[in-house]
Amino acid sequence: MRRHLGVPHVALVRRPTQTLEFSIGSVPFRVFFPNDYMSDREAVNTLYHSAAARYAAFQGADGEPFAIRVVDSDELAEGVPDFSYEWQEARLHCRAGEAVFSGVRHEYAFDSLLRMLFSWILLPRSGFLLHAATVVRNGRAFVFTGRSGAGKSTLASLAPEGSVLTDEISLLRCEEGGWRAYGTPFWGEFRAGDVNTSAPVAGIFRLVQAPENRVAPLRQAELLRVLLPNVLFFSAQPAAQRRLLEILGGAAEEIPGHDLEFRKERTVWEVLPA
Repeated sequence: MRRHLGVPHVALVRRPTQTLEFSIGSVPFRVFFPNDYMSDREAVNTLYHSAAARYAAFQGADGEPFAIRVVDSDELAEGVPDFSYEWQEARLHCRAGEAVFSGVRHEYAFDSLLRMLFSWILLPRSGFLLHAATVVRNGRAFVFTGRSGAGKSTLASLAPEGSVLTDEISLLRCEEGGWRAYGTPFWGEFRAGDVNTSAPVAGIFRLVQAPENRVAPLRQAELLRVLLPNVLFFSAQPAAQRRLLEILGGAAEEIPGHDLEFRKERTVWEVLPA
């Protein structure tokens, strides 16, 4: 019998399984919630419906999806996984093409493991997750990043209705034709309404709250220093870290970087590039 990270594949097919498909940043996922692998069927049913509601705007997947199998806390992956991580009592074990989530008891644990997994599988897709708010103006994405409390959610709340892709976790990918920013379901204090779309990146802006609104350019090396502490990444593997640095170096070279000093008022949009 062929095995997937310690989970018998045939059993997953033959017994009752709830399946959820969604796509984030053009990366498709298929999640299996197998009732026979969780001791509490009511719990797995609640988890399935919570996840279905959380990712409703992103449901549907084109192309071969990345498989995620949700199992009991005592179900561990066999062998050495390519990537592992633990969040509270929930655990992630991953190999190329699929992952196992164990010990997941609520949607927040599932969402946390999904962010960790996503940061890893974006590496071969020339992408990364950034603590940043992204707002679309005139068809282009303006990405606003900074330390906790810098004003990402504040800036999102000042944006025109329907223009916010995300206020917390932004997804950037280098694709044919340049860098694009995607909406994500990884929202923070200001929920944007789960905008499942993308736009070419106009620039990355480091937020600094100040008495007046002002934009100043950043050198490539300084933009890289801005990106590094704000990237979501959980792998300690040297090869993965080198790949991430390559991606971030490319972003710093190809995307205009700026300092944005701003007041907490809508006049901030007047100083941004058209």
